[in-house]
Amino acid sequence: MKAIPIFQQKRLIAHSGTGEIAIAELKIWKVPRSKDYPQGVKFSLFLVRPGEVILGVDNHKPKGPHLHLGTAELPYLYQNDEKLQADFWNLVRKAGYLI
Repeated sequence: MKAIPIFQQKRLIAHSGTGEIAIAELKIWKVPRSKDYPQGVKFSLFLVRPGEVILGVDNHKPKGPHLHLGTAELPYLYQNDEKLQADFWNLVRKAGYLI
């Protein structure tokens, strides 16, 4: 079975202080359960400006679920798709962007 898209969203959002525009792109796929994807889900949720990753959450192999906060990477505990999206939007708000 190939990856099946189950959620996709892309939107422009502005920073509350500077007014700079960033792109939020969220993608979630259903994939076969495996060692790399034990929940059967692959995801990529990112907030970017041209040439810069502001923040993101993804679970590509071999790293598994992790956060991108600027240039830093930290582990992320995936629980479900709803919590994943809520966590992402909370990080976006904390970074000063208006949703």
